[in-house]
Amino acid sequence: TVELGGKAMDEKEMVFAPASRVTFTLVKTIVSSLFGRYELGAHLAIEKGDQQYLKMKGGVMWAQIFWFHRCLCVFAMARTNKTKERKYMAQAKRTHKELTNLLKNKNPNVLHYVILLKAEQAALKRKRDQENV
Repeated sequence: TVELGGKAMDEKEMVFAPASRVTFTLVKTIVSSLFGRYELGAHLAIEKGDQQYLKMKGGVMWAQIFWFHRCLCVFAMARTNKTKERKYMAQAKRTHKELTNLLKNKNPNVLHYVILLKAEQAALKRKRDQENV
């Protein structure tokens, strides 16, 4: 496991309230995506505990960023882990659908996320098709 720690805080010593735990998970997922720790990001994405805070009406303002980075981690794990590819792809499709629905509901702030995720999905599908040839 990867734990965040430093002078300002140590994950092992933190006591989380439900809302602060969600925020910490969001930050940890984004950091995992940015630093290439896709396995950790995918693991955090598949955990179901924090979903309720992101599905509330309106949700938190950074939920779209979280969904994007979560989906990137899951796509990366689907590319590298062939034994669990179906599990990761199912999660990626659900997350991608959330962002696509936001775009359909006239949220212009997620357009670039949806386009990048479509490209990831197409690249993964193309790689899978080439392996079958």
